[in-house]
Amino acid sequence: MPTDIQGSLVVQRWRLAGATVVSVSGEIDIATVRKLRWSLDSVASGSGPLVLDLSSVTFFGSVGVDCLLETARRAHAFRIDLRLIRSPEVSRLLDLLGVRDEFTEFDSLSSALAHSA
Repeated sequence: MPTDIQGSLVVQRWRLAGATVVSVSGEIDIATVRKLRWSLDSVASGSGPLVLDLSSVTFFGSVGVDCLLETARRAHAFRIDLRLIRSPEVSRLLDLLGVRDEFTEFDSLSSALAHSA
């Protein structure tokens, strides 16, 4: 399972049950978003669902929202089902900005993988 570490952000990617899982932990801010964007760009045009696990994100800045929205647009263009595993920090900012409805959210990896598109 590839792991990319930059600053206080850890990104891991793997395939599971036909889906690409990208697990993110730490802080998503101006200093770390480039690493996240690179990791998501490399998988947002693949096949099968893309499960983005943000349950271990401890800080989520506005640049993270932009990155998620861009990933959602790209996934939609490639007809990829994007599934988001939320954290309180992520959900709060998506709510405040009025973009939470742009994502299909789940509470756990198992529920995201079990979801039928």
